[in-house]
Amino acid sequence: MSVAAELDAPVGTADGLGTPPAAPIVALPPIEELQPTLRLDAATGEPVRVGTIRWAFLLLLLGSLAEVGTIGLTWWRAIHMDSFPTAARLIVWANPNPGSVPSLLVATATMLIGVVLVAGPALAGYLAWVGRSAARWWAIGTLVLTAATYVITPPTASGASWLAPIWGNVGWLAVPLTLAGAALLWLPSARRTYTDWAGFRTPAGAASHTGEIVYGRLEQFR
Repeated sequence: MSVAAELDAPVGTADGLGTPPAAPIVALPPIEELQPTLRLDAATGEPVRVGTIRWAFLLLLLGSLAEVGTIGLTWWRAIHMDSFPTAARLIVWANPNPGSVPSLLVATATMLIGVVLVAGPALAGYLAWVGRSAARWWAIGTLVLTAATYVITPPTASGASWLAPIWGNVGWLAVPLTLAGAALLWLPSARRTYTDWAGFRTPAGAASHTGEIVYGRLEQFR
């Protein structure tokens, strides 16, 4: 029988080695038609970062930069003797003598608070960018901490530039920016991203064979 005839023959009647299976062999569809377990970016090889994650990252980064503006002006005013007493509310409350040890301690505490306020939104954005589900809770904690912006902002702008009250209080922009970024991290599309990244970091191992292993020729070829 020719090859063409064998291909056209019905199942169970074609010549050849062994007995053909009763049911036809079912082939899988092309790989691009299958639903992938992970949505990978062709450019990076990492899970796809949806718009929700990108916007949350941007908003949290802007919140961090807003805190940088406030702490930058506070630091600048704190290093000058004439503006040190009113550089920040924390310094006003402590009322230390400029140049004394207590003044150095209060200034250091003010800067440390500023560093925490700057790092909080930035770290939350980074965790979201790399698909860590902890970013949601970190963003909420950061939102609570933004209340500390009050103690590092200048109370008044007396004797300072007219830009001081604007630039010194720009840190308050971190509140709505962090709030919007944190809300985006709880959306369903963001949750799917966390799942994709979790699977990307810990891929499923090969399935173990629990049945009996049969050696030799298959049944239909005996």
